[in-house]
Amino acid sequence: MIELEEDKPCHLRENVTGAGNGECSFCFRFGEREAEFFFDVKDADIISPFQEDNEDIWQGDAVEVFLSPDGNLEHYFELEVSPFGVRFWGEVTFSGGEKRLKKLPPPFEAEVSRTKEGYAVQIKLPLAAKGYDRTAVMLNAFRLDKKADGRQELYALNPTLCESFHKPQKFIKVQEKS
Repeated sequence: MIELEEDKPCHLRENVTGAGNGECSFCFRFGEREAEFFFDVKDADIISPFQEDNEDIWQGDAVEVFLSPDGNLEHYFELEVSPFGVRFWGEVTFSGGEKRLKKLPPPFEAEVSRTKEGYAVQIKLPLAAKGYDRTAVMLNAFRLDKKADGRQELYALNPTLCESFHKPQKFIKVQEKS
């Protein structure tokens, strides 16, 4: 079981096998008014042709947070950021075993900077009107790594052990800082 604590960096692991590789670290913090998510990606080979918010940036390199602000695993938000700062925001609902994704204007800010070994992303999400409940919030974090040969490698904080990130049963309950 993963212990997910604020301001404590964790490394993402290969999503299907759970193997570690140390190429991406993730941490977060929840303030009174906003949530902040931080990724540090070690990847010099960036593939991301997207230029407009809400393009399907998951088809290239990107980092993602799936966030259930109230612990309801049948309704959560998908935040994505490309290595060039293109953002994606979606509301995901499960009904009758089917997943539905509704693209919405991104309500969060994202700052991306190039690093010596890759790129770093900071996401700031206002918590107002998201149904945020500090005692129930759950999340999972991901990285998509597009390769020149067309393959895409998937990494997760809590691997779903399959080819999809949309496994809310793999979300992790957030613990307050000790």
